[in-house]
Amino acid sequence: MNLRPAALALCLPAAALLQAGCAELNTKTGSTALGAAIGCVAGAATAKLTKNDAALGCAAGAVVGGAVGYMRARNLEVEEAKTATNQVAADVPGAKATPVQTQSIQVLDKQTKKTETVQAFRTVSVDIPLNQLDTNEGKAAMRKLEAYAAKTADTRADTIEFQVANPPARGARAVKVTQKESIEVAGKGKVKRVEVIDPQVPAGFQRVTIEAKNQSHIEV
Repeated sequence: MNLRPAALALCLPAAALLQAGCAELNTKTGSTALGAAIGCVAGAATAKLTKNDAALGCAAGAVVGGAVGYMRARNLEVEEAKTATNQVAADVPGAKATPVQTQSIQVLDKQTKKTETVQAFRTVSVDIPLNQLDTNEGKAAMRKLEAYAAKTADTRADTIEFQVANPPARGARAVKVTQKESIEVAGKGKVKRVEVIDPQVPAGFQRVTIEAKNQSHIEV
């Protein structure tokens, strides 16, 4: 495919981004950049086939790709949360997962000046029977949930809360009490681990809740 020099200049950085795609896709900014790279190459190729300006096609494709890359990253988070929690519920006898909750984010594309609504992961919980915590299935379930929290923190380069809640002892006050907090580095982000006593947790269960804090409006 013969591209004009201007198009080639635009697509060479795009090719470099594609080559580093696996690493770049693991951050919010990287997923946008990778989407832009893919859009650039696709836009230039389409323009060439239709005998239009390949440089303009690359630029237009990059704009669309950037927005698409961001939305795909958020959609992937939601799907991975569903997969992880549903797998835990299926593998651990008596475990129960709540539906994944999302939050509507207004995303402004700085180049097109258009605003899109994106559903971003907000929170999900899994109740695991206390008598299953020390089984192989229970330990594997906790590792799976911890891995999802760490990956999401790294992808967003942000802090994700990982809360472990136990029911109060019989006769104890029915109030939520924080027992311990710690911060763990997860790639480019952090996981805030919180251990609490929560009267909302059913007796005989431990509740694991993963929660992300989202801004209501962002620009990409």
